[in-house]
Amino acid sequence: MKDIGYMIKRKLSFAASIMLLLLTVGAAAQEGIEREVIVVRPFEPSVADAAKINLLPSLTDTLSVTPAFSYTILPTPLASDFEVEPITAARMSAEPVSKLYTSYLRLGLGSYITPYGELSINNLRHNRYSGGLFLKHLSSQGRIRLDNDEKAHSQFSDNEMLFYGKRMGRRNSLSADIGLNTNGFHYYGYNTDFDTLLVQDDIRQQFMRAGGGLRFKSTHTDSSYLNYDVSLNYRYFQDRLDVQEHGVSFRSTFDKFIRSQVIGAEFAADYFNNVNLTDTSNLVLRFSPWFNKADEEWEVFAGFHTYYDQLGEETKLYFHPRASLQFSLIRNFVIPYVGIDGNLNINHYSSVADDNPFIVPGLFVRNSDRNMDIHTGVKGNFTRDISFNFRVSYVVTDDMHFFVNDSSGIIGNQFSVVYDDVERLSYTGEIGADISDRFNLLARVNYNSYEMKLQERPWHVPSLDMKFSAGYNLRDKILINADVFYIGSRYAKPFGVDEPPIELGSITDFNLGLEYRYSRILSGFLKLNNISNVKYHKWNNYPVQGFSIRAGFTYSM
Repeated sequence: MKDIGYMIKRKLSFAASIMLLLLTVGAAAQEGIEREVIVVRPFEPSVADAAKINLLPSLTDTLSVTPAFSYTILPTPLASDFEVEPITAARMSAEPVSKLYTSYLRLGLGSYITPYGELSINNLRHNRYSGGLFLKHLSSQGRIRLDNDEKAHSQFSDNEMLFYGKRMGRRNSLSADIGLNTNGFHYYGYNTDFDTLLVQDDIRQQFMRAGGGLRFKSTHTDSSYLNYDVSLNYRYFQDRLDVQEHGVSFRSTFDKFIRSQVIGAEFAADYFNNVNLTDTSNLVLRFSPWFNKADEEWEVFAGFHTYYDQLGEETKLYFHPRASLQFSLIRNFVIPYVGIDGNLNINHYSSVADDNPFIVPGLFVRNSDRNMDIHTGVKGNFTRDISFNFRVSYVVTDDMHFFVNDSSGIIGNQFSVVYDDVERLSYTGEIGADISDRFNLLARVNYNSYEMKLQERPWHVPSLDMKFSAGYNLRDKILINADVFYIGSRYAKPFGVDEPPIELGSITDFNLGLEYRYSRILSGFLKLNNISNVKYHKWNNYPVQGFSIRAGFTYSM
């Protein structure tokens, strides 16, 4: 053990001597060498990628064992006590049907001693028949104060009676009606510059209308069938001076869906015969073929009117093209359209009396030819609840008539007509808003510019008229309706040649209606007319009633 330790010490001493010698020699060798070391970048230590062995161990089993066994199945029947029960057919539950009332009675009374009544009687729901009776009365015993502060005999009485019925089949329907109307009034308006006192019996007038009609119409649900609508009407008209008019009107329309378009035609015939004063007859025949084609983005319509107009011994023919095009610029929101149209307006005695009842008895008025109506515009919706329609039209009408005070009498309480060929430029705007199920609004504005050839102005016709309406339903208990009408200044033709036109002034009329539903069968109503109490003139020398009020009730039976 001592020898081994001694040997180790000697080896360590020898090794230390060798290392000391090497260090001394290296230090001596560096004393004569000068070197400059330039460091290009800091030292970046890195570890080289290790060489990985990608071989995976695998085990190969050389022993294969195939199982072998046998089995048998012993069938055993399964006993079940389940019995099949039939399922009843499903039925659609019908929506509850609201109760219908076969009739209603409305009675009321207003200022100017104005009684009012309506009675309507109808049958209940039936899949084949419907029919009823309608009666109405409105009269006034009040008198209107004229410009000379005299009260005129302005009493009137309107009565209406109508019977109607309808039979509905699977492919068509047949309806009929027969009625009687009477209108009594006075020629109470006269030129107050003359010292005149009118006797009531001398200015009384009475219109009576009677007639009936039949209508036969298809009700096909399949568009491949031929659709038709045929009607025949007879109307009898008579005034207090025994001036009579017989009128027969026939209308027929046929159309059919063929190859993605609808082709149709209309044929109409009107015959009017006046007896006693004018003894004139007028026959007008019209034939109007057309076709219509549309899809979701656009719609086009084209056709024409042809008229045969026989007035006494005089015969005229008219031709009016018809065409229109509309397309969706923004679907259901912006729809521009453009079109051209025209028609012949038949001015028979009873229709003119409807426009102005204060005409000269038996007045004859020529038919008006609206030979050109070019229009364009845009319609659509601002939102889902607000719709609009803006339209510009240029209309040329020949033999357009205007009412003027009859110059055969100096008091001017009756009207005749003058004619002119007129060019009219019209601007129309309409906006409707259904704010909710309870509240709705409507605004309409019309402005017309007339170019006259013979007459100085379009007598009794305004250039501007506006209407604003609003309706509100408060929980189906209180219903409120308000209307505001504005009619711009109008002018009446003077008697004298050198006299200026008579300005009738503008009209502003505000009306309000209220209804309170006490129950489903009983309600009360209140109507306020001409709330601003303006004594305006609808026709020259004819002021209308001022503020009036009417109240009453409605009872359903």
